[in-house]
Amino acid sequence: MRLRWLWIPALVVVLIGVAGLLVIRKHRIEASAPPRAEAAVIQQQPEISLSGVIRPRNIQNVGATVSGDIEAFMVNVGDEVFEGQTLARVGTTGLESDRETAANGVQAAEQQVSSAEAAVNAARLEVSRAEADAQRSRMALDRADRIYTRQKTLHAAGATPRIVYEKAQQDYEAAAAEYGAMQKAAQASADILKSATERLESVRRLLEDKSHQLELAQGAYQAGEIRSPVDGLVVSRKGEVGKPAQEAGDELFTIATDIYALEVAVEPATDVLKRMYPGQAALIAVLDVQAGGIPGVVREIKGLQAIVEFNSTIPAIRPGMRADVRLKMQ
Repeated sequence: MRLRWLWIPALVVVLIGVAGLLVIRKHRIEASAPPRAEAAVIQQQPEISLSGVIRPRNIQNVGATVSGDIEAFMVNVGDEVFEGQTLARVGTTGLESDRETAANGVQAAEQQVSSAEAAVNAARLEVSRAEADAQRSRMALDRADRIYTRQKTLHAAGATPRIVYEKAQQDYEAAAAEYGAMQKAAQASADILKSATERLESVRRLLEDKSHQLELAQGAYQAGEIRSPVDGLVVSRKGEVGKPAQEAGDELFTIATDIYALEVAVEPATDVLKRMYPGQAALIAVLDVQAGGIPGVVREIKGLQAIVEFNSTIPAIRPGMRADVRLKMQ
C-alpha cells in the first residue's frame, strides 16, 4: 500500500521538470527573437490648409484732387510706376487748351521782348555814335569859332585880307550848321532809345502777365493729372473712363511700396478661427511659382479673417496671386 503512493511524488517531480524545461525554452525563443517595439503613442498635431489671395502689407492710396470725369488711365494693374509719373487724367480737355493758349502767349511775348531788347541795344549804339559825332562837331565848331573871332578882330583892324576873314566866317558857319545837325541827330537817337526802352518795359510786363497766366493754366492742368506720389507697383485701380473720379475716393489707385512685404487674408471656419492666435507659425505656398513654402506668422485675427504675413524673396510672387496657408493646430 505504501509503495502504491510513492509514484505520486515522482509524478510531481516530473511535471515540475517539464514545466521548467518549457519556461527555459520560452526564454530562449524570446531571447533569439528580435525585440518587439512597443507601440509609441505619437500625438501628431493636425495640419490645416487655407487658401487666400496675396496682398501687399505696405500700400499708398491715390485719389483725384479735383472734381471731374476720368478722361484716361495711363497705367494698369500690375504696372510698376515711379514717383511723379502720370497715372490718370481727369477733366483736362479744356485745361489743356488753356495751357496751350497761355504757352503760345508766353512765346509771343518772349519774341517781342527779344525784339525790343535788340531795338534798345541798337538805339544805344546809335545814341553813342550820335553823341560822339556831336562831340567831334562841337570841337570843330570851337576851333572854327576861335579862328573866326581872331580873323574878325584882325579884319576890323585892317590887319588881314578880306578873303581870309570871309573864309574863316564860312568855316565857322558851316561848323555851326553841322553841330546843329549833330545835336538834332543825337537828340533823335536819344528819343528813339527812350521809346525803345519804354517798349521793352511794356513787353516785359506783358511777358510777366503771360507767364503768370501760363503758371495758373499749368497748375490747373497738373491738378487734373493724377500723379504717383511714390515708386511701386499698381495693385488695384477703381473707376471707369467717363465716370466721376470722386466716386473712387482716395482708392482710385492702390500702389504697393514694397512688393516683398506681403500678407494673405484667410477666412477659416469658426471653430478653426477660435484656435488660431497672433504669432502662430504658418507656411505659405504658391504652387504656381515654387514647390516649397515660405515661413510666415499670423499677425492678427480681425473679424472672421486671420491675417498671415510673410516676406518673399522671389520676384515672381506678386500681389493678387493665390496662396495656400498651412497651419499646425493645437
